[in-house]
Amino acid sequence: MPFSTAVADALDGVFWRLAGFAHTRPALFTAASVSVVSALALLPSAVRSYHGYLAIGPGGLPYNVWGWLYQGIAQPFAVRNPRDPSVFEKPSPEVLARYGGSTHALKSYLDNDTPLPERQGPRPTVPGYTAPQRQTTEIGSDPTAMRAQQEAFLKDVAAANSGVLEIRPSQLEGNATPALWATRALQLGAAYWDAADAEALQRRGPVEVCHAHAEASAHMQFSLGDAAVVVRSGWGEQHLLAGSPVARVPPTYLIVYSPRDAAELKVWKRLVMAAVHFAVGEDVNIHIVKV
Repeated sequence: MPFSTAVADALDGVFWRLAGFAHTRPALFTAASVSVVSALALLPSAVRSYHGYLAIGPGGLPYNVWGWLYQGIAQPFAVRNPRDPSVFEKPSPEVLARYGGSTHALKSYLDNDTPLPERQGPRPTVPGYTAPQRQTTEIGSDPTAMRAQQEAFLKDVAAANSGVLEIRPSQLEGNATPALWATRALQLGAAYWDAADAEALQRRGPVEVCHAHAEASAHMQFSLGDAAVVVRSGWGEQHLLAGSPVARVPPTYLIVYSPRDAAELKVWKRLVMAAVHFAVGEDVNIHIVKV
């Protein structure tokens, strides 16, 4: 259908104004043109990224374009290789100090009577959004039922250790996600990650130990020694903002992959107990819940 005279005249006017601008300010016109073309070229990729962000579900950040933009702004601070266990093996003196000294930081809190087995099969796909962090493959046949078992275990652990552990909404995930909290935890690399006062790191207070996600992956914080074992054995990887003082996320904050069967759920429960022991310290007795 032919343009109307009014539209044709408007387009003609725009063309000649652009031509005049290109003639009088060629460098600025070229830069603006390159910027526009680049933005248009990146638009399909941005749209796919945003739809991917929505596809993994809500958690932590706003579940809209603003949340997607926030996580994008944090990308320059993201861990480049979250599956590298070597980052836990030679920590700096500053990290060791924030983790309560080398003895506490490097110790393993796993049940060492049974070595942690290697996770079988390929690692899951974990999209590169800085938040929320989820896995999208290698998920069991019924993640809803698996998550129900995980949350039941967390409740049992809290009930067996009332006064030390409790269930309350996650501060990290939001959306009223239930999480296991240590009410008498050492403040190790968490609330005081950027604190200069060394004594503040030893004060006891509430710290979030573990929460599970819709696909039954979970976030936990480990000792440096256990984090290396978990990543090397294929059970998890670092949060992409782990170790970032900007985000105040400690280096050993890991996503633990979704258990695919009963055997892997037992491993998951062992990891929860290791995270609990690390959080509360050696001088607090924890009643073990059978895994």
